[in-house]
Amino acid sequence: MSQYQEVDAGQYDDDYQYNRNSQGFEQQSATNVKNHIKLVEDLVATAQAQLQDYKREYEALKQQLSQLRSKIEVINEETGNTTRPTLTSMLKNLKLAISAQKEENGSLQNQITVLKKEKSQIQQLILASHQKLAKLEEQVGSYN
Repeated sequence: MSQYQEVDAGQYDDDYQYNRNSQGFEQQSATNVKNHIKLVEDLVATAQAQLQDYKREYEALKQQLSQLRSKIEVINEETGNTTRPTLTSMLKNLKLAISAQKEENGSLQNQITVLKKEKSQIQQLILASHQKLAKLEEQVGSYN
């Protein structure tokens, strides 16, 4: 055999086609990989932008929450400062009214006790009067 062998012309065309297709595939694969990398980079950039937006929104909401808490604390303090004197006065008046009511109740209890004694005395007088009347009727009846 010689250094140069005869090559079938059809096989040469097939090899050439294969090499050409292979190079095209490699170029296409490289292009697809580059496109895929570009797509992934775009997705990462979009995700990072969204993350930054979320972080800004989070900080804004955190600041709003802090402001609302401050407002609520101020309102609570103002409410306490405005209602405390009124409540203190009302409590003082209530204690005075309770004390006055207790005194009145004690006085009324004493009056009831006195009235019960008087009632008992009157009942005894009435009973004594009935007994005297019965004796008188007996005496008057004996004169009849």
